[in-house]
Amino acid sequence: MPKRTWGFSPEEWAAIRAEMERVLAEVAAARSTITYGEVARRVFDGRVSARSGALMDLLGEVDSGTEDEHGFMIASLVVRADTGIPGEGYFLFAAEELGRPIGDPHAFWQHEVARVWEAFAPTEGEAP
Repeated sequence: MPKRTWGFSPEEWAAIRAEMERVLAEVAAARSTITYGEVARRVFDGRVSARSGALMDLLGEVDSGTEDEHGFMIASLVVRADTGIPGEGYFLFAAEELGRPIGDPHAFWQHEVARVWEAFAPTEGEAP
């Protein structure tokens, strides 16, 4: 159960989370990134902004899940439109909530993106 569902019912939040996971898996398989604004539009149907607490909380939930299950942060693929890298909250979350050593933030992020892309790479004989 999420800590906070931002006015969405638990059922709506679960469906939104499933859609976030689907969108990020699609982005990962394409070896791409997606902006906060685009992911907010696609996952929340424009009901929240790119800077909303709901989006940040959802990204944290999804990252906690993929960190626990697979050892990587799939939300590494969500980036700012102006810089092409995640915002400061991403790095704080990684360090404070997941206990990840950051060191050089840009190198940390690049390493995480490579790990996510590798995890979603097609296996031999599978179409990309």
